[in-house]
Amino acid sequence: MDTKKIAALLAAVEKGSLTAAAQELGYTQSGLTHMMNALENEFSLNLLVRSKSGVHLSPAGQRLLPQMRKLLASTQELEEAAGQLREQSVTTLRLGAYASVARQWIPSVLAEFRRISPETDVVMDVGGIVELYDKLKNDELDCAIVSYQEPLCQGLSMIPLADDALLAILPPDGDAPAAFPLSGFEGKEFLMPSFGFDLDIDPLFASGLEKLASRVRHTNLDDAAIASMVAHGLGVSILSSLIMRDIHDPVHAVPLEPPAVRRLCIAVREHSQSDRSLRRFVRCVQSTVGKMEK
Repeated sequence: MDTKKIAALLAAVEKGSLTAAAQELGYTQSGLTHMMNALENEFSLNLLVRSKSGVHLSPAGQRLLPQMRKLLASTQELEEAAGQLREQSVTTLRLGAYASVARQWIPSVLAEFRRISPETDVVMDVGGIVELYDKLKNDELDCAIVSYQEPLCQGLSMIPLADDALLAILPPDGDAPAAFPLSGFEGKEFLMPSFGFDLDIDPLFASGLEKLASRVRHTNLDDAAIASMVAHGLGVSILSSLIMRDIHDPVHAVPLEPPAVRRLCIAVREHSQSDRSLRRFVRCVQSTVGKMEK
């Protein structure tokens, strides 16, 4: 039901004239008359009594008057509530990211975004791959910087940011090799990082995972702890170049052979792409990260 028709009817009754109501609401008299006729057809009731002296409610219109006023009041409340939500979505943006991304990229991104969009507050949430994807799909986040995972990205738009090289993390014994072949992990104690990093690593061993599996140790350790374990000769691992920028343990971090990367993207829900603040933030992330990773 079009509440504009009801609002027009009540305006006509208040003014006592279709002509006066049409002038106030910006309709032609014939247009307003057509609206009143259509409304009465919807109800299958005569709501107005028309005479040379003007218009007033019919008995049926009088009976329905309280309900019509309640409907208009409820409609106004709904519009005000929706407006408040729109305002909140513009002024607060919820961002998820890996800890390494939060350390290396986010401070510069937020500094630039605050400069160009000071009215928008960004709230941070740091987590692992699966956690961030789930929160994004459950509307707990507006966007997230994550590695591209095809099985997880249904219903999301993935905007590429940078390729983050995956590195072999080796004990400090001897000289560091120029590159480390994937076959070199066979037979070694492999420390699998936590927070879903296995989703980035497992595909590297897809052809020979069964040979590696018996020596994989799934950990509940953060990146720094993994590096420390390797430094103490307790195994080997794979971490990314972005992660290793903050790691100072005496380990060898060398490229894999063949080279491998995790593709970092900013993920947004497909139906959220029209949000103006979100689009502005995505452009800011792309520009800032692009300059940092040249």
